[in-house]
Amino acid sequence: MLVNKDILTVKDLNKYLPALKTEIDIHFHEKLKEGLFKVDALVGLKKIPSESIDLIVTEPALDPNSGMSYSSYIKWIEEWVSECKRVLTASGSIYIICPWESSSLYHSVLGKNFIIQSRITAERQIENTELSQWKNKISDIWFATKTNDYIFNQNYIVNGKNINNPKPEEIKDNLWFHLDYEEIVHRIVKASSFKLNWILDPFMNVGAVGVVAKKRGRRFIGFENNQDQILLAMKTINEREK
Repeated sequence: MLVNKDILTVKDLNKYLPALKTEIDIHFHEKLKEGLFKVDALVGLKKIPSESIDLIVTEPALDPNSGMSYSSYIKWIEEWVSECKRVLTASGSIYIICPWESSSLYHSVLGKNFIIQSRITAERQIENTELSQWKNKISDIWFATKTNDYIFNQNYIVNGKNINNPKPEEIKDNLWFHLDYEEIVHRIVKASSFKLNWILDPFMNVGAVGVVAKKRGRRFIGFENNQDQILLAMKTINEREK
């Protein structure tokens, strides 16, 4: 995730708290509007019109050790993944970043709703703690599409085939090392969207996807249910845009 060592000061709270948007501020029935919203991911997704989002990039907030029962956890994943399918355009893509503990679950649920194109293995930063076993330094990133006609590397893939001849340097493998979280998101956004495309992160945390989307000229919608995190996301995205 995007690491921001700053804390929210009183000045920050006075600036961003009055501008905080919630569920009642989501008015997408006529057209999409950019914004960050303090709302549960599933609630927010249900307010987005069908086939209106070009790219979803997210790292879900929960994991199997969150206190949910296994069956509840599966049901929760199935519900929001199903909504993601509904809101994506026909050429849209979804990338789910997850730890190994929940990777197989996302593979299963995505396979029921999307066409899985690849599993990317990415190096991740770990806390400097003493472990009694192997250090887990990788994350899985599942890349799936709604159809076999989708955007990739600034081209349209038609029937699963690149209609252009990509340059060798444009072809990336699915082992990503020595990239920080923002660089990972940057690579995804560049590969699977065009300028002015709509990007959604339903589990925004502190706003890494929003930062990259704005930098690359995409339109962004983010959901986050934790007030401190969304305020930090508002601050981070605002300061990084300058």
